[in-house]
Amino acid sequence: MRGYISAGLALIGLSLSAQSDLFDLLEETAPEKKAEKEYVFATFKGTKVINNQSNEIPAKGVMQFMILHRFGSFNNDFFHNFFGLDNAQVRMSLDYSPLSWLNVGLGRASLFKMYDAWYKAPVVRQVKNGWPVGITLYGSVNYMGSRWPNDGLERLVTDRLIYMNQILLTHKAGDNLSVLVAPAAVHYNLRQSNQQPNTVGAITIGGRYKLNKRVTLNAEYTPMINRNLSWDGSQSAPFNNALSVGLDIETGGHVFQLHLTNSRGLSDPVWMTQTTGDWLDGEIYFGFNISRVFTLKPPKI
Repeated sequence: MRGYISAGLALIGLSLSAQSDLFDLLEETAPEKKAEKEYVFATFKGTKVINNQSNEIPAKGVMQFMILHRFGSFNNDFFHNFFGLDNAQVRMSLDYSPLSWLNVGLGRASLFKMYDAWYKAPVVRQVKNGWPVGITLYGSVNYMGSRWPNDGLERLVTDRLIYMNQILLTHKAGDNLSVLVAPAAVHYNLRQSNQQPNTVGAITIGGRYKLNKRVTLNAEYTPMINRNLSWDGSQSAPFNNALSVGLDIETGGHVFQLHLTNSRGLSDPVWMTQTTGDWLDGEIYFGFNISRVFTLKPPKI
């Protein structure tokens, strides 16, 4: 009997040993599980760098209300006009993200009484230790609501439309520095003169540097590729390229942006292709952007 027991124990030991060797072999030869992609987030604090859109959008189910305010220029009786308040321009907008990759919105700016509708879609995300560039598509259609001059000419409703399309290329280089390069095309259905182009190309070069957890330094410059010309009835002059610097301050539920810019306009085609201000002449405008978000559809847990 003892012999049978000893033989049985020996067989169990051999079986366990063989099973252990098999597990060791499987551990050595089984392919390693691929690590999940770790996407970069919070490239910018807000949905705008200053004038230009950033790659950021509110989360799915979140609505955002924004007020953009720009005072009068420093060289236009700044103190007499109550620090530029008497000559201020305002834009209000409301946007919503029905999907995690799509944001849509409506806005209205006081200069030229401009109405606009837009979409923004992040189609490619930057990956940590992987794909280095985020790609976001942005487009807007703008309706100029100001009255036509009393010159007896007939104009169509479609003559008021201006289209803008842009590709936002972004890269977050570490925790502190983010950059943006954004080529764009602005198309006017109606020109003021034959000397003006129907379509103006431009490219925004911008970025932000993180000063601390809640404050970043932002800057952007938008040179036009084919310069748009203003027209005063007797002679033409080129519009200037928009140059802006500012600070982003995060305060709980909203981002507060303070900036200086030579652009008086707040809608896409105006600040991008119709900037009249000149930094060297002191035609600089102080302004701010402020946003507030509201969660309409909480994420599923």
